[in-house]
Amino acid sequence: SPRVLRRTQPLPPAIPPASFVHSISATPKEKRMMPSSTPKTTDESSSPTTPPPLQISSRTLHTLDPCVILMKQIVSQHASRWKNDPHWIFSLAQGVVHWRPPQSAYDALSRAVQANLSNSDSDDHPDDGRSEHIHTYCPDEGYPPLLDALKRKLQSENGLSDPHVMVTSGANQAYVNCVLTFLDERGNDLPSNEERISKCVVFEPYYFNHVMAVQSSRGGQNCGGMACRSKDNDVESTTGEAEGLLVGPTKRGVPDLDWLRSKLEQYQSTDGATSSSSSSSSSSQPTGNAIRMVTLVNPGNPTGVALPHSFLKEISELTKQYGVWLVVDNTYEHFDVDGRNAIEGNDGPAFPCVDEEHVVNIFSFSKGYAMAGFRVGYIALSSRASSSIDGGRGMGTAAYEEMLKVQDTIAICVSRLSQMAALGALEAGREWVLERVRSLEVGRKVILEAMEPLEEIIGGNGAMYVMGKLPDGVNDQDFASSLVEKYGVAVIPGSFCGYPGWIRVCYSNLPPDDCKLAAARLKEGILKLTSTS
Repeated sequence: SPRVLRRTQPLPPAIPPASFVHSISATPKEKRMMPSSTPKTTDESSSPTTPPPLQISSRTLHTLDPCVILMKQIVSQHASRWKNDPHWIFSLAQGVVHWRPPQSAYDALSRAVQANLSNSDSDDHPDDGRSEHIHTYCPDEGYPPLLDALKRKLQSENGLSDPHVMVTSGANQAYVNCVLTFLDERGNDLPSNEERISKCVVFEPYYFNHVMAVQSSRGGQNCGGMACRSKDNDVESTTGEAEGLLVGPTKRGVPDLDWLRSKLEQYQSTDGATSSSSSSSSSSQPTGNAIRMVTLVNPGNPTGVALPHSFLKEISELTKQYGVWLVVDNTYEHFDVDGRNAIEGNDGPAFPCVDEEHVVNIFSFSKGYAMAGFRVGYIALSSRASSSIDGGRGMGTAAYEEMLKVQDTIAICVSRLSQMAALGALEAGREWVLERVRSLEVGRKVILEAMEPLEEIIGGNGAMYVMGKLPDGVNDQDFASSLVEKYGVAVIPGSFCGYPGWIRVCYSNLPPDDCKLAAARLKEGILKLTSTS
């Protein structure tokens, strides 16, 4: 039977414990935005000066609610039940690590602050962005010493040769930069009577913030509850072509390239028409594609699946063939548990990325280096010259130059202090991160064991996640709420990731001993809550 992707509504109001500093209104967004229904007096209703109601963007209204905040609301509803438990409620929900940043990051912070406490106005680098004054702007693209270090890292650890690098406020901003740089309100290579916007492909189960970025800026109600699954396993939208999102299927967490190929062919523009248009002919020449970018997360969030490098090469060649950007989110590059992304028989980079003109690689300090609160991510774009555009700059260079407009609009630059801390973290090196990632093996095994009663499990070999399928008829959001209430464990419902009927479990946010206790609660909850379905 068709699966309906329902837009998640916030839960009823709850008073969060003091530890939760974030909260959102629990009233559904559409209702919050409606004008007041309070009756007006005769004088008010007839007054020509009565202003119309203020409006909120319909795209924002149809953007998914932040699922981590929704989970915190679920936890807060049941917090009082667990307040006397020494372990309180175990979180296996948000994707964070249990360790702290390396000491070298704090040392860099300390040096920067101490140097600025002197209140000296002298500066050895007044014009090149290398100033040590932490209260000043730095260049939009980033703090030059950090950029230099990142280019060396990208060459040695990822096999990217002299890329353009831009430091962003986390990997999420890096992705938003790509969305705003690559996607149009409508395809500029389409005829004027084609009222369509250019499209972005994501694969389900998807990373919710990627979907939210496209929904809020380019539209995408097909991921927000306005769609159903059709016989050909595609996602259809009730709003026709006015959508920025195409959601593709996966096979056990691996994107379906046959589906992608069919969509790239369908949306190929040939001499002013798409391939699906009746006006196109076999002799028409490709002029563009309504699909502008394809999104991949490797290792996968929420799937927990690490993709082999051969797959990356294959999807790179496919997108290159159709003139489409491939945006690869490598946030979990240090969490390739089985080394699947390594190139077999090659002693090259630790985590090789595809170095092509049309490929954009995104990275983050939030996971491996445990610096989520510092908000430091970065984008790498190809700098190789080509004949793609006038002057032979190459499209990677052109995209980088245009993306600086987006960067300057959103953030101008990342906090100089955060960038100095990130530079310090790099001194600890990749092995510092991998040593801590290896400590997750205990948690990974006990979580996989706890989820064995479920009929299907995917992931566990990449990132920090495992997904499990609940029995038919079990609502994943109800299950997650009951799991918190009765067993003191929080997980992410799969419907928050476009995968209703599943749950996502994170095994990295608790130290090994606590993760064992959480796994025991999780297993008990799965056995009892699913046996009554």
